[in-house]
Amino acid sequence: MIVLRYTRLGTRRFLSHIDVLRDFGRIVRRADIPVGYSGGFNPHALLFFSPPMPVGVGSVAEYAAIDTTLTADETAERFNAASGGDMRAEEAFEVPRNPNLAGRIVAASYLFPFAADAYDFSRGLTVEYVKKGETVREDVSERIFAAGEKEGRMLLTLASGNVTLRADRVFAALKGLTGCDGDVSDVVKTEQFFREDGVLVPVREALVRKE
Repeated sequence: MIVLRYTRLGTRRFLSHIDVLRDFGRIVRRADIPVGYSGGFNPHALLFFSPPMPVGVGSVAEYAAIDTTLTADETAERFNAASGGDMRAEEAFEVPRNPNLAGRIVAASYLFPFAADAYDFSRGLTVEYVKKGETVREDVSERIFAAGEKEGRMLLTLASGNVTLRADRVFAALKGLTGCDGDVSDVVKTEQFFREDGVLVPVREALVRKE
């Protein structure tokens, strides 16, 4: 099993999750990467992905596991030759089994186009969105795991996976509260994390060390 860490930038940040899965599958086929299939009456390609992300948000830390007989280097090389620059494998490594990315990832960090000190998170944060025609206001403070900075910009670690906090909703709330400029397409996911013994561990670090 090979795990790719890949980018999703440019126009591909505007794809829905379903379209990303289709796009990824087409790239794998064009790249002539052999992929295993499940058994049963409805076999499907053994491709496994990290949790969905909001349309418009970019990422330099998406993960996908591929059941293939190629080496990590061969997989990354073929993928990049067929993918184009907006979706590019930055790293590939081998693991012995399906790492269950969707089930184990619990957090993701995002770089926002705001100054690091633009908002005091000790005040809490409420997001507002429409669901089934109704406006929902939700206190999301407990799903913001860390607030820091990178190169002067706001870096937030948000809940992801089974319990998630959407970065686009956080962006909209912060933009309204701070009056800062920017667009949701300026938000970039920088890493994803497993939780091990109560500590958030970057996906690659956890897989390479333990798998």
